[in-house]
Amino acid sequence: MIYVTEDQLQQVEYLIAQSINGNHVLFDSEILKKVLRTETPFREEDAYSVEHHLERILCKPDIQQKRAYLEGLDSQTHEQIIRTYFSIVENNLFENLKVTH
Repeated sequence: MIYVTEDQLQQVEYLIAQSINGNHVLFDSEILKKVLRTETPFREEDAYSVEHHLERILCKPDIQQKRAYLEGLDSQTHEQIIRTYFSIVENNLFENLKVTH
């Protein structure tokens, strides 16, 4: 579990809202295309393995520094972060689409 401050929570909400609208501001579009075209399934253990990277990304004060951090990672870790991120976005979408009767 990742613990965030109130400011970081606002960042997370902003990033998720942008992604829901198709604006994936953290990631280079070419890398996204490459990663999302592969058939590699998302695994929960991969999410746990990159948790500390996600916390570090949230500590960066702006999008440019967050992207620079991501670009400095090895390709496997970068891909795991992308898959984890999109899993978080997808789960957020499903939570917001729950039908109430």
